[in-house]
Amino acid sequence: MDTLTNLIAGRPSMGKNPLPDNAGTAEWMGQLHRALREIETREQAPELVARAQYVLYAVPQLLRRRHTDSPALLQLLQIVENRGPAVDVVLRQPLGAS
Repeated sequence: MDTLTNLIAGRPSMGKNPLPDNAGTAEWMGQLHRALREIETREQAPELVARAQYVLYAVPQLLRRRHTDSPALLQLLQIVENRGPAVDVVLRQPLGAS
């Protein structure tokens, strides 16, 4: 079984607890919704971009493979990947992920 450990959302200096390996679609949707809210906030208030990077530790390829049955999750993932980098909201592979 592949490992999708260490999902952490938020500013790196604000230690967040990782989602467990067996996190379900609802938990991932919650994390992606938070990232999208951060993107929307930063798009409306560009001064927030300079404060800190918002990092969502996840491996998009594994999310796509594990959640093929959730078009909503896949759509949110795509939105975060496309719009996030412009406002310093990024997806990053966690340490130890393959």
